[in-house]
Amino acid sequence: MENTIMKRFGQFCFTFLPLLLCIGLQYLVMIFAMGISGLIRFTAAPSGEGLMEIYSSLVDLWTNTTFNTWIMIFFSLSCIVIYGLWYYMRYDAVYLPQVKKTFHPLMFAGILLLVPGLQYLSSYIVSGVSALVPAWLEQYMKLLESAGMTSSLTVSMFFYYVLLAPISEELIYRGVTMHHAKKFLPFWAANIFQAVLFGIFHMNMIQGIYAFCLGLFLGYVCEKGGNLYHSILLHMLFNFWGTVLSGYFTIQDNLISIAFWFVFAIAATTSGILVFRQGSIKLKLRCTQTEAPEAPL
Repeated sequence: MENTIMKRFGQFCFTFLPLLLCIGLQYLVMIFAMGISGLIRFTAAPSGEGLMEIYSSLVDLWTNTTFNTWIMIFFSLSCIVIYGLWYYMRYDAVYLPQVKKTFHPLMFAGILLLVPGLQYLSSYIVSGVSALVPAWLEQYMKLLESAGMTSSLTVSMFFYYVLLAPISEELIYRGVTMHHAKKFLPFWAANIFQAVLFGIFHMNMIQGIYAFCLGLFLGYVCEKGGNLYHSILLHMLFNFWGTVLSGYFTIQDNLISIAFWFVFAIAATTSGILVFRQGSIKLKLRCTQTEAPEAPL
């Protein structure tokens, strides 16, 4: 009995390792990039240029949006390599899935319904939390500004936010973290646990709260879909909407608009889950029929 408790406690502690490694890797990439850029700047400095001038130019570089975006790109690529190998080798995942055994049209339809539903739900969450704690909104806006999300979308930003970040984050949280947590927890508890860690990773309250909510749906889609590809697709489309389309579908500051989009968010999210669930059931039935042995003649 004591050995079982200790083993479960060890598994519980191990579940924090992907998050801690991820945070450490992020700082390691940042320090490496700052060190290399500093070395190049000092080496290429013209004779007679003072240390303060060099330091000032480096500070401008290190706080530049483009510089930080490229840091996050290299960080995400590192995560994809490390956690990709971890996930595929430790949890027997398939690199190249068979299309007919992995995807179903209804599952795609469910994801397409979930994207706008979750986007509008996130907007209401942000608005509600901001109204309760205005200081959190100020911190959140400063974070968006430092990340360049308040300026024009660049190719590097699109590459990171829409393509790389969803893949790396899904590998870390729905891939490695949730799969390990399922070893000692039922799915519903493992899903909540990975969503909490996903929220903590974002390191600010507002983004952490809606990331937690989004993480629950991503975990559900990953579990019911039977693989990570569905949650990656949902995550990519969610980020695409947030970075590219959000300005075209805004909630107006009047009661009718607020009520309409709230009802739409609930309806789209609920129907998206139901349609995706139906698609996953049909996919399992298709796979069962395909794998069934033929009757002897």
